[in-house]
Amino acid sequence: MNASSVGTDRPTARSRALFELAGEHLAGGVGSGTRSPRAGWKPHPLFVDHASGSRVIDVDGNEYIDYQMGQGPLILGHRPRAVIDAVTRTISERGSMFALCHDLEGQAAAAIAERVPSMELVRLGNSGTEVVSYALRFARAFTARTTVLRFEGQYHGWSDGIHWSAHPTLEEAGPLGRLSITPSSSGIPPQLSETLIVAPWNDTDALERIFAERGSEIAAAITEPIMGNGGGLMPAPGYLERLRELTTEHGALLIFDEVLTGFRVAPGGAQELLGIRPDLTTLAKTLGAGFPVAAFGGRREIMEMAVDGRTMHGGTYNSSPLACAAVIAALHESGKPGFYDELLARGRRLADGLAALAQAHGLPACWTGVGSMFQLWFGDPPPTDYRSAQRLVQSSPFPAFFEEMLRRKVLLQPPQEGLFLISGAHTDEDIAWTLVLAEEAMPAVADAVREGRVGPTGGVR
Repeated sequence: MNASSVGTDRPTARSRALFELAGEHLAGGVGSGTRSPRAGWKPHPLFVDHASGSRVIDVDGNEYIDYQMGQGPLILGHRPRAVIDAVTRTISERGSMFALCHDLEGQAAAAIAERVPSMELVRLGNSGTEVVSYALRFARAFTARTTVLRFEGQYHGWSDGIHWSAHPTLEEAGPLGRLSITPSSSGIPPQLSETLIVAPWNDTDALERIFAERGSEIAAAITEPIMGNGGGLMPAPGYLERLRELTTEHGALLIFDEVLTGFRVAPGGAQELLGIRPDLTTLAKTLGAGFPVAAFGGRREIMEMAVDGRTMHGGTYNSSPLACAAVIAALHESGKPGFYDELLARGRRLADGLAALAQAHGLPACWTGVGSMFQLWFGDPPPTDYRSAQRLVQSSPFPAFFEEMLRRKVLLQPPQEGLFLISGAHTDEDIAWTLVLAEEAMPAVADAVREGRVGPTGGVR
């Protein structure tokens, strides 16, 4: 790719027209709130025509280097040939779904368990929200307890029982010593707050206090092992280790929500990278490399509760041949020698380069996460929890950076708390060219800081 093929002339008329047309019958003109103007796609979202590898081409003919990667699933890039071939062959030769048993179910489960040894037994589902809900059900059934400990600013799907305190304002969140339990949507029964404890993340003292006071009530602690929902925040040294110890000491289960980190940050996910074995794990996103499939699993004695029906798990579309073919092929491709070494190295090169470019233009900058999922922060030191991240968000020129990169046809997630997501389809050329375009964009970002156009909306008045 060369400069003339990118530029900053980005026609958008066709996307705008399709957005208006969609709004006649599709609520808000979008299928998910993360694609809407409210989420940062202003004045309207782009509409995709097709995609391949590391590129997205919209209906107006703009070609983008994509670092959104479907918000996580596309670990192999768009339309990975091996996965597409496996799925289309399965559909054409066998069918798309049976709601009956077939050999690919066991093969998919075995492929998952081989990569994630803590998942001794596995069940498949269709979305991250779904398998998180099941993991919580199994934890409550196994411990005969009701209360779940979750962490402020983390996202575990949109179900009523766990979608609390995922993105409160700092005013809503309450003082650190007495965090509010805040519903993250209207329509959630307030009584469900009684089943939750919300804690600040990376605060070992808070963990000690909560378990000392209420440890006998806690069925499970659920956490993102790397806080993807907050911009790739890493656990402090010893923090997750102490959480593992406390849950064990008090008879609670530890659930790792690896919907985002699973098969993205290491061959066996964040639990391999960090060296901690949870009792239950949830997976989705990269599991099918773009096809809708999810899984949860863990210790044999917990998962065996599904065998005799004590704890219900079911679903018409669970472990369809289509989904299982995708899992088997995707894990085979990402399991090839050197895949993660190259993926992480390219991402680190981009992250280091972006921070250096910002600093060269007088902007404090750092990054959090790992090479395959990270965020650039216009501030220093890096955030370590939801509240320190939100303080940076309030003074961040990231919206200006997002807009300038979009004009140059580099596709990012709009919010400062989002992530750069790297795939196996990204090349050294992609990384190098992205840094060239970022250097062009940085003067406008510095101007935004001088002019006070900062914060979640980029200072739009």
